[in-house]
Amino acid sequence: MGTPVIIAGDVGGTKTYLAAFDPTAQGFDPLVERRYQTASYPSAGALLKAFADETQIDPSRTVLGVPGPVHQLPVRAVNLPWLIDPSEISAVLNNTDVHLLNDLQATSYGTLVLEPDDLCPLNEGQRDPKGNIAVIAAGTGLGEGGLCWAEGRYVAIASEGGHATFGPSSALEVELWRFLNERYGHVSWERVVTGQGLAAIYDFLCERHPDRADASLAPEAEQPDRADAIARAGLESHSALAVAALDLFALLYGREAGNLALKLMSSGGVFVGGGIAPKILAKLRDGRFMEGFMDKGRMSEPLAAIPVHIVLNDKTALLGAAYWGAQF
Repeated sequence: MGTPVIIAGDVGGTKTYLAAFDPTAQGFDPLVERRYQTASYPSAGALLKAFADETQIDPSRTVLGVPGPVHQLPVRAVNLPWLIDPSEISAVLNNTDVHLLNDLQATSYGTLVLEPDDLCPLNEGQRDPKGNIAVIAAGTGLGEGGLCWAEGRYVAIASEGGHATFGPSSALEVELWRFLNERYGHVSWERVVTGQGLAAIYDFLCERHPDRADASLAPEAEQPDRADAIARAGLESHSALAVAALDLFALLYGREAGNLALKLMSSGGVFVGGGIAPKILAKLRDGRFMEGFMDKGRMSEPLAAIPVHIVLNDKTALLGAAYWGAQF
């Protein structure tokens, strides 16, 4: 019998990473790795079959991080017209053992195997080696989760905390809540701390200060990467309102990260993942994020002891799926 091989995957609405790992090896260097445009395939099974055919990998186990709650099978993916069915995947991979993790669970496990170069510290703190770990990740959506120490190892905690109700903490934020409430009704943290949230904050500020709006960043411009354009304009100080929007976004991102840290009492650290953080790293490092994180009244002091890191490695969920496959 040959060496067992795990196929690990991070399935996203736009791109999917798939890789094969030797679970007996030291570290998590992939044997082979591929990147796919997710929407180019009609199902998860078709995508996995393409990977297996290209690489000639016959896995003993397949573990995928998927976008959506993994409570009932098959999983209805978020931002994808797929039902992700483990039995379909198993059938195209010679009846391999298939497991699905929520993408934030996979990301959480992935933080356990990151290297120092994969991280940018925002707060050194003092890590409790068996303390709870919080993971928050803003991108298209706002993912929240974490890890707790149980029976000698870390176990991921699933969460849909990004959909919890946004709580304004200043007069300006109350105005922002009203603006978003008129648009959407219920205002969750995901309405604020995502790419669309940054665009909404910019629109809100434009409504308050119409004379300072930048026409190139207006909604009617219909840019597919409008949030990226606003972030770039803010980072490069090309637009005063974009700068203000990015400042408020970073403050609110930090505030919700602090909320999650308190709810989990994450003395093991806070990891800020997702696609947005590395793009606006300079803004997150300028103090606004930690200002929001620490703004917790009498609980500010215990929060100051919690290490906070930005995750720079966009394959953390892939590594987490591989870690789970090798450990559990």
